[in-house]
Amino acid sequence: MFQDQWGNPVTAANSEAVEALDRTIMAYLGFRLDTGAHLKATMKADPEMPLGLIFSGFFFLLFCQPKMHVRGLAVRDTARAVVEGGTVSMRERHYMTALDSWAEGDWGRAISAFESILLDHPHDPMALRLSHYLHFYTSGGRAMRLSSARVLPFWTMDQPGAGYIQAIHAFGLEENGEYEAAETHARRAVEINPADLWGIHAGAHVMEMRGRHREGIGWISAHEQHWASGTNNFRFHVWWHRALYHLELGDHATVLDLYDREIRAESTEEYLDITNGTALLWRLEQEGGDAGNRWEELASRSAERVTDHLLCFADVHYAMALGATGRTAEAGDLLEGMRNANVDETSSQGTVYRQVGIALTEAIIDARQGRHDQVVDILLPLREQFALVGGSHAQRDIFERVLLESALAAGRTALARALSAERVDQKPASPYNWSVHARAMELAGDGPAAAVARHKATTLAA
Repeated sequence: MFQDQWGNPVTAANSEAVEALDRTIMAYLGFRLDTGAHLKATMKADPEMPLGLIFSGFFFLLFCQPKMHVRGLAVRDTARAVVEGGTVSMRERHYMTALDSWAEGDWGRAISAFESILLDHPHDPMALRLSHYLHFYTSGGRAMRLSSARVLPFWTMDQPGAGYIQAIHAFGLEENGEYEAAETHARRAVEINPADLWGIHAGAHVMEMRGRHREGIGWISAHEQHWASGTNNFRFHVWWHRALYHLELGDHATVLDLYDREIRAESTEEYLDITNGTALLWRLEQEGGDAGNRWEELASRSAERVTDHLLCFADVHYAMALGATGRTAEAGDLLEGMRNANVDETSSQGTVYRQVGIALTEAIIDARQGRHDQVVDILLPLREQFALVGGSHAQRDIFERVLLESALAAGRTALARALSAERVDQKPASPYNWSVHARAMELAGDGPAAAVARHKATTLAA
């Protein structure tokens, strides 16, 4: 039995494989393009290394694509045979349970396995990062925050990857509404490693939620030289955050430039890349911007994925692109598949589809077709369940915006006024919030209040 660089037990044929797996983990934590190359080196050094096989399985599952899921299942089967046929540590058995559970759709059991690892091995960055991912798409901010809080005291700044642990904790804090502490940890992470995309991302979220748009632009731009090359597609999501700042400031030209030059410079099939594009164009059009023909590319990519049903968050965004381009047949296929997929009661995503995802997707399609009363009737009772879909507060805000815009369009005066009042109270530095509040006050016939709100929006964007 060997040990990795964090002192965790590792079953391997040789130290070369262990060292290669260490490099794989560090590359994965850094969203680096060479993650796959390091994993290949690991498996070349030891083709039957239990954790090498198990981590390969996780990487396939993270794509949330059926073709990759099938490959993940095959690797899972190989890993299971190796684990059951050999002598491995309890840590590695927990990892096997996590892979098996995740592959079969039981994300809650997978999370429990990761958290069991962390109880005995708080210096296991891979278990923390993967549990962080699953918490993000299930139970959200509080679970993320507690998961990293349980291990953070045992990390010192001189340990490999310590900055990444700071970044993980920063994001959990931010999603839990603890913005000051989140920013402290995000800045600490980036000081340790200026190329830490998750740390930069966590800081960007803090500035987004606190309405510090110009500062957010500067934060992302200042570190661009460190992360713009050598990192994987997640860099597009960081650019998406910068585009949100420019959108708040009314700079539609820069939003579209970032979209064309960075966010969708490549027509990728990655679910996060597609959700970046759909959520941004939808917001842009809500604020009077012109998306041109950009929806077509997103709709074509979304149409390719209407039968996936591995992640509800992604499916809802595919519906946005299909609805925006009037592709009603594909949108109908997407909805029908969501109704019939993941019916097993142990499927975590199946529960999400049934509780909120199907209805939310129906509302998105209704909104695009002008059925705004139906949108309000669907979404208003579901507001407290939006978080079940996963994603961040910033990402899920698109659903709140759809509800509010439909309330305005349907002439639901009292509701629109109430919803817009909530927004300016929660985020008073947002020009969009004041602008939509002005529209609500106009609808209510309160001209003076509408003028005040409009002036506030203009002043904030200037």
